Amino acid sequence: MSRYFTLWVSLLVLSPFLLDANAIECSEKETLLNPITRTVTQLSDCLMECTGMMYIRKLQLQDNHNIRLTDSIEGDLGEYCWSTELKCTVGESFQRAYVVLPVDTSAVRHENLEVKTTSPTATPLHAHSNPTTVAESCGLRYDVTQHFSGATEGTSFCVQVGTLQDVLGDKVLKCPPFLVTFWQRSPNQFIQGGVR
Repeated sequence: MSRYFTLWVSLLVLSPFLLDANAIECSEKETLLNPITRTVTQLSDCLMECTGMMYIRKLQLQDNHNIRLTDSIEGDLGEYCWSTELKCTVGESFQRAYVVLPVDTSAVRHENLEVKTTSPTATPLHAHSNPTTVAESCGLRYDVTQHFSGATEGTSFCVQVGTLQDVLGDKVLKCPPFLVTFWQRSPNQFIQGGVR
């Protein structure tokens, strides 16, 4: 019994130090300053289908991250954007972010696409091939964590999808791209009164 007590006390004391050094952590103050709007938007079929597949995969992998999926907003021609001000819950810290391009992966390979950031600066993105909780059948994944970690320029992050034939990539997309973010809940959140 005393071993379990010592373990819990150790986790409580060390938990602030276990967070990733570059992780964005939500605090009560930040939550109060940035109220979450309660607008309802129509989610794409691809996002809904991927959500189901991802949560099945999350259970299979016993992944304990909180996962949020966010539809894109259309920017300029062939551009898809997201706010860099990620919504979070008190006690969570940002871990990773992926842009998912919903394509038929059996028909479209990442080598056939040119995916680049356009805002804040133009930078080519490379497909992420390592295993993740994001189901491969959701589409091609691009790790964009660095664009949401720490100090970022501007309030929006945009990508542009094209093909090697210099055609806009919207014809190969089944739906608009979406953003998947992974969050780690501080262990002491469970002890301080349960999940919020």
